[in-house]
Amino acid sequence: MKREVLKKAAQIVLFAAVVVSATFPFSGPVHAQEGMISLTRDEIIAGAKKEGKVSLSPGYDQSAIPHLVKAFRKRYPFIDASWDMVTGITAAQRQLFEMAAGKSSLDAFSPHSSQWSDYFRQNLIKRYDFKAMAKAGHLKMPLKMIDDSGVVVWLGSNMAVIAYNFKLVPLDKAPTGWESCIDPQWKGKIAVDTKPNTLSWLVPLWGEEKALAYARKLKENDPIWVRGQTGHLLRLGTGEYPLNCSMYLHTTLRSLKKDPALPVKLVVPDPLAIAFHEPEGIYANAKNPHAGLLWIEFLASREAQDIADAEDPGKASFLVEGTISNGLVGGRNLSICGGGCRDQEDNLIARIAVEAWGLPKVGYSPKKK
Repeated sequence: MKREVLKKAAQIVLFAAVVVSATFPFSGPVHAQEGMISLTRDEIIAGAKKEGKVSLSPGYDQSAIPHLVKAFRKRYPFIDASWDMVTGITAAQRQLFEMAAGKSSLDAFSPHSSQWSDYFRQNLIKRYDFKAMAKAGHLKMPLKMIDDSGVVVWLGSNMAVIAYNFKLVPLDKAPTGWESCIDPQWKGKIAVDTKPNTLSWLVPLWGEEKALAYARKLKENDPIWVRGQTGHLLRLGTGEYPLNCSMYLHTTLRSLKKDPALPVKLVVPDPLAIAFHEPEGIYANAKNPHAGLLWIEFLASREAQDIADAEDPGKASFLVEGTISNGLVGGRNLSICGGGCRDQEDNLIARIAVEAWGLPKVGYSPKKK
């Protein structure tokens, strides 16, 4: 029942579109194209049974990981799975240094976006050819989940939505898409995050110049600069402002799950900006790589995706049928920020925040008046 309620909440506003366009103009790293490793299903299972364990550093929300590991152990009772979590840039850097020094005991891990290029430059990801193994049926996962490098699988996604307080915004004035955020009727009333991830995800479809031009128009509408997601969604609910044009789908749904009485509705705009999230790969020096492959395959399964959605609604992959995100992509133009785009995300965000908006830095937190 809760899952159906969340799906309905995510589908409040639907927009018709003639063409569905999933574009991938940014090419990901190509370092892993030579010397790729492809195994058969029998080799993977036999190797995992011999290893008998796996050390994990997943990228999902902490509340979801224990449930995912429990389900994985049930599916593969011969594998003893242990896990640890890395949170924040500092911890990710420390983990990367340990991996580069050969001191890490990890098998499967989630590369941090802030260090993305470093993992490839230092050859820290084992060169398993996920595309070849998936095409041959040795690993079951949607091919589009696999990064252009072939060695990383994107197992979740994030979507950009617009949220509004329906007690302050009458139905006939409700936002309908990105153009609503630059509508003069909302001048001085729109909250916008000073770390514009969501706008950077529009670059694959719009291009940088169009995205920057839109950002300038947004600034001309005198937005209320804010920083962060959950706290400002709650402030939206209390009526501090009527509209937020920089929300994540999963943040909105998670807040509505915790407090169904929150007077907030969301709009899924067209084009729909989507970022691949939850990347997973096998550490180059992994002692239990076969078990790690089974873990990554499991995360791509409907069972694991349902667990992710149950714990953090809207965070599961839009590529897996039946997920909340998957139910929102039909009939919309899609701007998909994949591996190469995610690698450039910090630069794109800086161009928007500093160049187009004139802020001192990305993530600027203005002092309260």
